[in-house]
Amino acid sequence: YRVKAEDKSTRSYSVRVEKKIALQSFGFYKEDNPGLEEDYKAVIRGLIIDIAVHETVDITKLVARFQTSTGATVKIGVVTQESKVTANNFNSPVAYTFTDAGLPASVDFKVALSFIGPQWWMIGDKSIIVPTADELRMAINPITKYPYLAYLRSGKDENGTAIPNENKKVAVIGFTGTEWKYMGASTGVSDARATSVSLAFSNEGTPYIAYEDYFESKQKGTVLKYINDAWIPVGEKNFTPMRVDKYSFTIGENDQPVIAATTFTAIPGYVKRAIYASNFTGGQWNNITPTVSKPLVGLLNVFKGLDNKTYLALVDRNNMLSMFKLVNNTWVAVGPSGFRATDNLPPYNSVIGAASAQGEVYIGYQTVVSSQRLNRILKFNPATSAWEELGSAGSSQGEDKYALAIDPNGKLYFAFADNSGLNVKTFNRATNHWNTPRRVVSGKINGFDIKVSSDAIPYLAVSTNADGKTAVYKYTNTK
Repeated sequence: YRVKAEDKSTRSYSVRVEKKIALQSFGFYKEDNPGLEEDYKAVIRGLIIDIAVHETVDITKLVARFQTSTGATVKIGVVTQESKVTANNFNSPVAYTFTDAGLPASVDFKVALSFIGPQWWMIGDKSIIVPTADELRMAINPITKYPYLAYLRSGKDENGTAIPNENKKVAVIGFTGTEWKYMGASTGVSDARATSVSLAFSNEGTPYIAYEDYFESKQKGTVLKYINDAWIPVGEKNFTPMRVDKYSFTIGENDQPVIAATTFTAIPGYVKRAIYASNFTGGQWNNITPTVSKPLVGLLNVFKGLDNKTYLALVDRNNMLSMFKLVNNTWVAVGPSGFRATDNLPPYNSVIGAASAQGEVYIGYQTVVSSQRLNRILKFNPATSAWEELGSAGSSQGEDKYALAIDPNGKLYFAFADNSGLNVKTFNRATNHWNTPRRVVSGKINGFDIKVSSDAIPYLAVSTNADGKTAVYKYTNTK
């Protein structure tokens, strides 16, 4: 436009008309999603769609209801979106792309999905342990209700010097409520290199550790307890009568130390890879090896349930699962011995177990299909005397790290590493399926453990591969 003023001067003006595109509302409504129990409405801040849902919501197939400015076309990738119709997986970042003939370029609105309720909060920072923490194990002090960690020192020491294999000792550190404090020397409390680390507490709060002891290359089992600021042996060090291969430890019923192992070498009475179990009573370690039809064992895990009973999960050399409970120093089978899930796929690499305060017993393992490690959690059903799988625990892709924990009310927490990071999910008893996992830590995971305190607070200890650092998280509403 050219405008002429009263003083005869002229000025030219250009007028540009732009069409404004807008996302006016967004949400997930139960009317559009039969699985929802309530409506969830987003807050739109610029090009960010903030929306929070409960952790029980299956975010892998949610239908969004949205309203836009007239004439806008909305897509995710190449798929045109229709409000109240199109379902999408919100487990990964999602961007709604808006286009319009009147716009010079498309506009992306990104969904920022979060969860209502507790969050995973880091306790302190990632400087609590200097070297890399291999075989990271955690236990909760029953008196203070705070987490303790046991681990093998690896990587570089406090001076930046590489730790040789023979000095990969066990170290133990505990949280006091305000700081992390070592129990014994930070440089390790075992006499020599160790493997197969376990950590447990007595009912009075005395910490115990157990490990395969490589002192003088013996590779036998050792158990220590922390009394008067010192680690002392329970019985003799290297007490097992044979070199051990798999080695597991717990403080069982009536504060009784219990170990389970497989023999690394044959000795009189035990062939190679045979099962061996022992408990410490009367001032000595006693043989309580279970009488089983298939004594050759590939994998094992001994643990105390929240019902204060001692359990032993096994995988025999035929790749069949069994679970036993210690009753009056005798191992009694929980249900049938030698079982698998209904697809009959064999267990792979490890086995775990857990029991609730109500006596519900669980066993966990992995199977391999097309190079993918599938997580399996089975629960024993006394009514049918059968082990039944709990939904689909998902894939760990190429990773073999997974753990199961139970809170005092029977809530299940399943943690697993995959190629992208560390995830935790809970079991939904109403739907009989696992809830959508939360990604707690991204990146390659060196090791982790999960435990729940007696006041129902889950803790997660994580060692990350990229930086070799260790962090501990708690799952609460506030820091």
